[in-house]
Amino acid sequence: MRLPRFFARIARHADLFERMTEKLNVDGQMNLLPNAASVKKRAANRCLGCSKAEECTAWLALPVTRQEAPDYCRNQGLFARLKNTRDVERTHL
Repeated sequence: MRLPRFFARIARHADLFERMTEKLNVDGQMNLLPNAASVKKRAANRCLGCSKAEECTAWLALPVTRQEAPDYCRNQGLFARLKNTRDVERTHL
């Protein structure tokens, strides 16, 4: 893989990851983690290894607010934990 293509892939998956956190409304929760930088790094690496970028792009383009990441998402568990943490915090306010 040529270097410009590699960097384009990294940028694309980083964008998909950010858009997914926003779509699932867990971006704020992610940023509140005490180890947010390392969590994001591991999640970005999982995303970068995914072969479903086209499917992800199409899923993210749907106008409906989503509750869960799609089944093929390598970060589905992380997003579910973030959502659960957010929901628990809201019920204790």
